[in-house]
Amino acid sequence: MNLVSQIIALLLSLLTKDAYKKVIDKLLDAVEGVVTNSGNKTDDAIVLPLCRKARELLNVPDDDEIG
Repeated sequence: MNLVSQIIALLLSLLTKDAYKKVIDKLLDAVEGVVTNSGNKTDDAIVLPLCRKARELLNVPDDDEIG
């Protein structure tokens, strides 16, 4: 394992469950933002449902949603 992989593995091992969920939420928020603002409806139809499914499977709710 190279040094970068070791550093990433160490950082991931130090994350608490709540911190992990916040990181995943921000990552998915970024992906969803890029897809939504792309103007391309095809990626909306493919990527956004995948992001919703990832949130469901990883139990990471979208903290930006209201209601």
